[in-house]
Amino acid sequence: MSKKSAPLDEFDNSLTAPDIIGVLEPVPGGEENLLPKDAWLVPLRVEFELWSDYAPVSGLTDVVQLIWDGDENNPVAEKHFEGTGSPFDPSLLWLQVPTSKLDEGVHSLYYRLQPWNGSPARTSVPVSVTVDKTAPVTSGKLIFPAKVLPPNQITAAYLADPVNQDQVLATVPEYTVKKVGDVITWYWELSPGGREVAGTRTLEQTDIGQPVQVSFTGDLLRRANGVFYATYRVCDRAGNKSVLSNDEKLDVNIRPPTPRKFPTVQQANSTPSGTGILNPLRGTAGVIVVVAASEVDPDEAVLVDFIGLGGEGGIGSVMGVKPTTPGGLEFAIPAPVVAANIPVSGDGRKVEVWYWAGHETQHSAVYTLAINELSGEAFGSVGCPEAQIGSPATLSKSKVALSGANIEIDKWAYHEVTQRINVWSMASGVRTDFLTDAPTPLNASGKFVTPLPKDYVAPLPLNETFTLYASVSFDQGHSYRLCKPMAMKLVT
Repeated sequence: MSKKSAPLDEFDNSLTAPDIIGVLEPVPGGEENLLPKDAWLVPLRVEFELWSDYAPVSGLTDVVQLIWDGDENNPVAEKHFEGTGSPFDPSLLWLQVPTSKLDEGVHSLYYRLQPWNGSPARTSVPVSVTVDKTAPVTSGKLIFPAKVLPPNQITAAYLADPVNQDQVLATVPEYTVKKVGDVITWYWELSPGGREVAGTRTLEQTDIGQPVQVSFTGDLLRRANGVFYATYRVCDRAGNKSVLSNDEKLDVNIRPPTPRKFPTVQQANSTPSGTGILNPLRGTAGVIVVVAASEVDPDEAVLVDFIGLGGEGGIGSVMGVKPTTPGGLEFAIPAPVVAANIPVSGDGRKVEVWYWAGHETQHSAVYTLAINELSGEAFGSVGCPEAQIGSPATLSKSKVALSGANIEIDKWAYHEVTQRINVWSMASGVRTDFLTDAPTPLNASGKFVTPLPKDYVAPLPLNETFTLYASVSFDQGHSYRLCKPMAMKLVT
């Protein structure tokens, strides 16, 4: 129902605008009082409000006439209202425009009141009525980027390119006549027929005079590979549909690609099957992951993921590693990451290494790296410089200074100040902790040193044998590896 376009103002000899029944709801920039498709096949009902000063009694009559396209000499409908002493029944306040007048185009409509008292006729505010019987006429098939048209294909790499935003855009050719409220429906099918809807779009004011694009989403395109046909049709706001457009043939090839060959670790002994074993002493400065040049195009950016203890984001992992030189194919993995993946007590740690090239949505084949354990000799031994070498070593109780003796360990492989250390002693089956989860700074001589307290030594009986222990964690306390312990006998 149309909205009133002016208030009642009888002083200016005007009446309220009529209501056109059955027209479409207005949209910004759209045709006014647009009839839906086939509404012109039946008379158009027009309703109006009761005017003031209506015929007061029987024998006096008001006449209301519908004026179509300004032809006041030939009203298209009229109705007589004889006074009854009461307001007229609202259900009677309507007239109809005959179907013979509902031709294509924009028409003007208002009603005219011939008052019962012979005063001058009054007219309503005029309104427009739009009759659209003509379907849009399309002018060609959808226009796709050359990169996806045969002999090219729609590929995973095309969708993964950030510029394309996981979609293929096609431009709708200009058609007759583009209007606000037009609904464009496009189709994606194994055979053209306008059955499988890929999307719809309703045109707004900002679309008029501008190229209109439609989207074939990545989710849609990934459903299947093969040859598909893209078509579209236009339905105007009245409901008139164009014929299905000509089809555009496209080839989809988004099947998971054969992964690129696995990378390798330069310092490891690698096998043709994509595994490698690393001597831990060859990784103390970190390791280098190498990607074969034959697997990468010159303009493709490459990033490496090195996934170990803790998984993605864990202490033993690093992701998105860039090459050591721009455009290069060697990638440096820091020593602390390597260290976190050195097994402890045969816990079977493994590292998985792969890379991403260009816009590929699947990483390369996986290289699996195992690192051998560090031997006790290679890792380090607990020492006490105040002790006399022997079997066992001996420590003179009387010569232990008030500040205590010293427990020291030479700098070990993969040392980092942030690593954690535990230091303790065992005497007669009793454990005494000196350090727990402590950091591991070194002195100027490159040794880790911590006191052996005098108040620990003093109560021990002479000839008592006690053993100093230390363990170090490379993985933030997940596990600890033992240094070689030192047993000492306490003497005078």
